Amino acid sequence: MRIFLLFISLLFLTSQSNADVIYRVKRGDTLGKIAKRYRVSVSEIKRINGIRGNTIYVGQKLRIPRKKRVRKTVKYITYRVKRGDSLLKISKKFGVPISKIKRINRLRRSTIYVSQKLKIPVKVKSHNSLLKKTSSRNTKSKKFVPNGLTKVPIYKYYRVRRGDSVLRIAKRFHVSPRTIIRINRLRKPYILRPGQRLKILIGYKDVLKLNRPIQFRFPLDGKVDTTVREDGYPGIFILSRPGAPVKAAETGIVKFAGKDSKLLKAYGNLVIIQHPDNYQSIYANLDKVFVKPNQIVKRGEIIGTAGTSGVWHRSGLYFDINRVYKNRTYHIQPLEVLK
Repeated sequence: MRIFLLFISLLFLTSQSNADVIYRVKRGDTLGKIAKRYRVSVSEIKRINGIRGNTIYVGQKLRIPRKKRVRKTVKYITYRVKRGDSLLKISKKFGVPISKIKRINRLRRSTIYVSQKLKIPVKVKSHNSLLKKTSSRNTKSKKFVPNGLTKVPIYKYYRVRRGDSVLRIAKRFHVSPRTIIRINRLRKPYILRPGQRLKILIGYKDVLKLNRPIQFRFPLDGKVDTTVREDGYPGIFILSRPGAPVKAAETGIVKFAGKDSKLLKAYGNLVIIQHPDNYQSIYANLDKVFVKPNQIVKRGEIIGTAGTSGVWHRSGLYFDINRVYKNRTYHIQPLEVLK
């Protein structure tokens, strides 16, 4: 029984020593000095030691809570080089020295190519309390997360000229020779013929994918006027009071927001949203615009207010839907798809 009690007491002392530090008060010490030395608050020392006032005595033993360290683990992410990238830009973007990026990826030179994959070290904080904080934040304010934002390659077609080689074309477009060979399925010895057509990967664009069918909703409550089609506009005009909220008809990525004084002057304040399957919705004649380009908006989210900024000289919203297929734009009658 004594051995068991001794074991329990030792276990208690070791667990206590792991959590706290026992400090003996010296001449000239104050609670503020001790708290500063151990990077804890005065109130914390007072609470653990049951001290009511601020008086302490020489030789007095105080329990000091040991601050839990937040460990940083290094993880690696795969970064795909984009057009215009350099090791300096990537270094500044992720806060990693150029020498480290070169060492991890075994790069002898500073030359990188479009679509080249690089391993980038990223420091990640790992602690139970940190996880609790982030989880509580997520439960308090849930942000909209799209179902699938994927990178889609952008290609440019190039006609081979006399004297061209895979290496010369790769340098001209700042891409990897291997990428040109792979995409165009070239075989050794990689001889090119003048007039031959090559696909060149010049970058990637973000495309949103939904796990449900596309369904457009009315962006504004009001009376629909289709007479604008007689003036050559393919969409519809929805009449409403000035300042009425305009909502996104479907989830998508904002491609344009604001005013174009040259090509789209007649439309006034305008928002263009790109949707999955190459659909686009257009919101014109707006008074105020609440979104920015490249912003992801969900269906029903307010993107602006109705106004009189367009050529229609009446309050409301001009709305249009189109679809791009094989580089051609096909206009869709909005009333056929709106619900």
